[in-house]
Amino acid sequence: MEFAAVYAKVARTGRGMGGTVTALVLAVLLPALAALLPARAAAQPCDRALLARAQAVYQALTGFQGEFQQEDREGDGRVLTAGGKIAYRKPGQMRWEYAPPNEQLLVTDGATVWLYDPLLENVTVQPLADLTEGTPLKFLLGAGSLTADFDCRAVSLVPPADGLATLELVPKTPIPPLAFIQLGVRPATARLESFRMVDTQGNRRTVRLLNLKSTATFPPEHFTFKIPPDMEVITK
Repeated sequence: MEFAAVYAKVARTGRGMGGTVTALVLAVLLPALAALLPARAAAQPCDRALLARAQAVYQALTGFQGEFQQEDREGDGRVLTAGGKIAYRKPGQMRWEYAPPNEQLLVTDGATVWLYDPLLENVTVQPLADLTEGTPLKFLLGAGSLTADFDCRAVSLVPPADGLATLELVPKTPIPPLAFIQLGVRPATARLESFRMVDTQGNRRTVRLLNLKSTATFPPEHFTFKIPPDMEVITK
């Protein structure tokens, strides 16, 4: 409870007892007690210099590969986890391989996205722009600008204690149901190591990028998907 509210509540109680002396004592003592209470931490403003460094460092990459860990925390308290391998090559090519038991493959050649689900034996095909607009994926693919696409603000959701600096970004053009995203950046290198997407219902998806290695050498077919015969194809 705010100190002013506590003061008002107790002062009203003193007047109810009809005690002028009581009210006087409260007026003297409560401000002194307030000085002993811990001060509320001020919200830290956006570190725009770090944001610009992170943009520059990422844009300088021509490609990388590594691993990722994903955590979906639902508003009702449920937590789902997954992980696998990630690969990226400019311009706009990316491959996410989800490991069992949540085996899936998401791959894009820069224009089209294929999402292959071996359990359901189907593949979903859709334009890349429909999937990435207003999300960190657009930036990850090298097609977006953090400063052009987002407004940076003070952090509103306490990030994990992982040693990363947190940048909280709100899309300049609202993309329901996305509320905001958080980027986890290593301060010394300005390297992006995690991102979190938070929707208007309080659901959160956190992705951590691990063991990244810069590379530009991939097989020609690494960022395409050849649809097997007789597979169900869902087009969006």
